[in-house]
Amino acid sequence: MAIRVTPLPDNPHFQYKANIKYSDLVTLGGAATTVVIPIIDAPVGLVVLQCALNLITAFDASDASINSLLAEVGDDGDTDRFLSQTECAVDGTEVLAKVMPNSVDTMPYAYLVANAIDIKFTVAGGGSPLLSELTSGEVEVYLQVCDLNQFEGN
Repeated sequence: MAIRVTPLPDNPHFQYKANIKYSDLVTLGGAATTVVIPIIDAPVGLVVLQCALNLITAFDASDASINSLLAEVGDDGDTDRFLSQTECAVDGTEVLAKVMPNSVDTMPYAYLVANAIDIKFTVAGGGSPLLSELTSGEVEVYLQVCDLNQFEGN
């Protein structure tokens, strides 16, 4: 099972939208507290300009003690390079929307080596929190990118 990633060719602000549901986390994360899910492959020359998160439905779990599900967007070199840890659990203080615009520290970021842009989820709270205990929730992640390779020879 792969998450749904939709190219947005006619959107002037974001080029990709990833939609992640609780069932994706249950299937891909299972009996773990953390899961890393690839969103897109970033070739050499891809520049990430902006990242945004839209919490459609706050995540909930069968264990009422689970009070945190943190999401962050980055890559192998820095798991929160594009979006810092953001609370997505209904029993936490969930953040409904967050944008990480151009910043001196992380963006724009140009890939000099191919890598995957990932979203990482970490569940916490309760005696033994597991991603498989999630029962509802949905989030969208948007990426604004520029592929410098499209300008070769111009």
